[in-house]
Amino acid sequence: MRNLIIQFALILVTGTTIAQQVPFSSQYYTNSFVTNPAFTGNHERVNAFLTHRSQWTGISGAPQTSYLTIDGPIEAKNIGLGLNVYSDVTDIMSRVGAFANYSYKLKINDDNNLFIGLALGAINNKIDFSKAVVRDVNDPFLFTESQSKTAFSADFGLGYTFKKLEVGISAPQILGNTMKYKKTDDGSSYYTFARHYQGSIKYVFDVVKDKEITAYPLIMVRYATGSVFQYDVNAVLDWKKIGWIGVTYHSTYAVAISGGLRYKNIGVGYAYDLGIGKVKKFTGSSSEFLLSYTFGGGVKNDEIVKEDPKDAIVDEMIAKLKAKSDTSELEIQRLKDALAKLQSGEATTATPKNTESLTENLMRTGNSSDFVDDNGMGMSAGFYVVIGTFSSKDNATKFKYANIIKGYTNTQIVQNYKTKAYYVFVNKLDKQGDAEAEQVKYKTEYPDVWLQKLE
Repeated sequence: MRNLIIQFALILVTGTTIAQQVPFSSQYYTNSFVTNPAFTGNHERVNAFLTHRSQWTGISGAPQTSYLTIDGPIEAKNIGLGLNVYSDVTDIMSRVGAFANYSYKLKINDDNNLFIGLALGAINNKIDFSKAVVRDVNDPFLFTESQSKTAFSADFGLGYTFKKLEVGISAPQILGNTMKYKKTDDGSSYYTFARHYQGSIKYVFDVVKDKEITAYPLIMVRYATGSVFQYDVNAVLDWKKIGWIGVTYHSTYAVAISGGLRYKNIGVGYAYDLGIGKVKKFTGSSSEFLLSYTFGGGVKNDEIVKEDPKDAIVDEMIAKLKAKSDTSELEIQRLKDALAKLQSGEATTATPKNTESLTENLMRTGNSSDFVDDNGMGMSAGFYVVIGTFSSKDNATKFKYANIIKGYTNTQIVQNYKTKAYYVFVNKLDKQGDAEAEQVKYKTEYPDVWLQKLE
C-alpha cells in the first residue's frame, strides 16, 4: 500500500491533479462554513472548532488532517467573518492552508435569505522524497531534496435559506493555481490546485420543539476536475442542550457513525468510518475527533440563584399578561392591576391611578439562548421593540402581516421558549437610548409597547 501512495504522489507532481485535494471530514455538518464560505458566521455567536482526522488507520503514511476554525457574525451589518487553518499530511506530501472568510447576508424577505461568501488565503505544499522507499534512486522524477512551494488560493460560495431549508454551492480552489517544482534532470514538474465543486441541501425538522430537539437530512455532492463524482448522505438528530448523533454514507467509500456531547459552551464529538465495497480491505477504518467552544451566551447556575426575587415575580407576571393578551381581556386587566401595584410599591389593596405605567418604562431582560425567530433560528443580543404578545402563533402571524401591510416592514416574530409566548416586534436596536426613542414612536398606536433586552 505504501508503494501505491508513492505512485499516487508521483502522478500528482508530474501531471494534472486527479484527486480530491480539499480536507475531508465526516462531521462537517456541525461546522458548515468549512465546506462553504457563504455560511461563515451563520450562527448567532462566535464558534471555534478544533478537529483531527486519522484516515485509513494502520496504514503507514495514511492521511492525517487537522484544522482549526473560528467564525462569528456582525449582526448589525449582516456580515460573517471567519478564519480557517488546516494541515493535511499524506506520506511524502503535506499541505498547510490558512484562509480568511467573509460572508454577506442579503435578506430578501422574512422567509428568504441569500448568502454570498469568499475565502482568501494561501496554501503551502511540500513534497519530501527523502521519506520515500523506491527501487531506483536515480529516477529523474525524484527530487534530490524536499521542496516547498506556496501559492495564493480562493474559495467562493453561495447559500440560500427558506424557512428551515438550506441550500449551498461552493467552489474551493476556484483560481486553479499551479506550483512549479524542479527535477533532478533540470526539468520541471507541476502541481495544480484543481477546481472543486460542491453542493449541499438540508432541511431541519422539529422533533420536540420545546426541548430544541431537531432532525435533518443533509446531502452533499462533490466533483473535481479529473476525479469521480462523489456524494454523502447524512442523517442527524440534534438536541441543542445535550448533543447529537449522526450517520453518514460516503459514496463507494465508507459509512460513518458520529456523535457528540455538549456541556454549557463546550462540545466534544467523535466519528468512526467503516470501509465498504471493494476498497474496505485496503483502507481499514478512520477516526475523527472534534472539540468546539461557543463564546458568550452561557448562563451559570449561580447567576440564576442571585436574581432579585422581585424581578423574577415581575418577569413571570408580565409573561403571563402578554402570553394571554389574545384570550382573556378580564385576565389581562387583573394582571395589569397586580403588576402596577407591585412596581409602585403600593399596598396590595390599593388601586393604581394609571395602569399604562406598566409598559411605559418597563424593559425586561432575557438570555438570547431562550429565544428563536419565526424560522427556529437563534436571536442576537439587542433591544427589541415589542408591540404585541400572543399565546397562539397563528394570531401572532396575522398581527405581524397586518403591521407589514400598514408599512411597518421590519415587523417580525420571536418566541420565548420559557413562557411559550410569541412576541411581535417592529424593530431591533443595538443601543437602549435608540430603542426607547423608537418605543415612543409607537406609543400612540400601541400604548402597551415595551422593550425586550436580550443579552
